[in-house]
Amino acid sequence: MTADGVYAYAGGQLGLIFWGLTLVCGCLVLIPTMASTIDGFVRRWVDVFWTSSAILRRMESHAIRYVYFGVLTIYAIFGVIMLSLAKPTALLLIATSIYNFALGFSCWHTLWLNHVLLPKQLRPGWFMKISLLTSGIFFWMVGTFAVLAELKKAGYL
Repeated sequence: MTADGVYAYAGGQLGLIFWGLTLVCGCLVLIPTMASTIDGFVRRWVDVFWTSSAILRRMESHAIRYVYFGVLTIYAIFGVIMLSLAKPTALLLIATSIYNFALGFSCWHTLWLNHVLLPKQLRPGWFMKISLLTSGIFFWMVGTFAVLAELKKAGYL
């Protein structure tokens, strides 16, 4: 849309040149941002899987690349399926709902790891435990309400 606005403003051959340059600049910004976001997402979940699975922790450390690329492949396949099935606005709603559930899960996962992996002297106090528990509940409730609202709007409920 920005490139089209530049083309409409400049017009003619100059507008066409700046239309192309605007698209190139957009790609130069979006591609590294997308790559770092995907990498951060995949690394975060590989860390979750690695720390929560005794089977994965028994693997040699260099083998984590198989877990990483496995999660990356699943992420890519899921992305292609979602792009082919859903509209961009629906993808945004789905992503925000998923992130609410992921934040809730992360709270509970952190609470669990603190009790399993940390020595008793380093475990957080009751305030932090209750905060993690209630934050997880909050994010799952927000995610659930958002999904229910969207399902109602779509006529499924």
